[in-house]
Amino acid sequence: MVTSGDRPADLPGRIVAALDRLARAQRAHRQTVAERHSLTPLQLDLLRVVADGAPPEPVVGQLARELAVSQPTVTDAVHTLARKGLLARRRDPADARRRVVELAPRGAALATELQQVDGPLRDAVAALDPTAQEDTLRSLLGLIAGFVDAGVITVARTCLTCRFHKELVPGRHHCTLLAMDLARGDLRVDCPEHVGVG
Repeated sequence: MVTSGDRPADLPGRIVAALDRLARAQRAHRQTVAERHSLTPLQLDLLRVVADGAPPEPVVGQLARELAVSQPTVTDAVHTLARKGLLARRRDPADARRRVVELAPRGAALATELQQVDGPLRDAVAALDPTAQEDTLRSLLGLIAGFVDAGVITVARTCLTCRFHKELVPGRHHCTLLAMDLARGDLRVDCPEHVGVG
């Protein structure tokens, strides 16, 4: 069914269905990569998050929040990855009661290899013209902000969810922390200086 102006009747539903299709494809891709390395998808995600560096702070509680799983689940994954020689735990120099999670040398090597496996996904995006890439990034960041507002996403360090972000006029973005304008292609997905709006 088509509404006036040739706009599909349930365009939001179709977009959600497209996002679901993309999410399933990425999950299947990551599952294949995880199995190839005798890891679970959660263990693979945990390695990637630790390899990416802060934020989040590499302690179990923060990692659990980042991955949207329980703290005991992350604790188990950290223990397993430590036994496999991929992660190490050390005392936090600022607080001897806390343990910081870091990559072991084998984990660092694997993390470098894992960065390459998203090549086909990046290539598919790179096939879009630059304007379409910028429009897509802006649209996705807008969806993330909406999902944060709806409580679907709990951790989002994007420009559009940051108190330092200002959209002065439509399409013109400014970071008050950095005191600079940002091109649409420069909007961040995971900003280390992010401060939530609320």
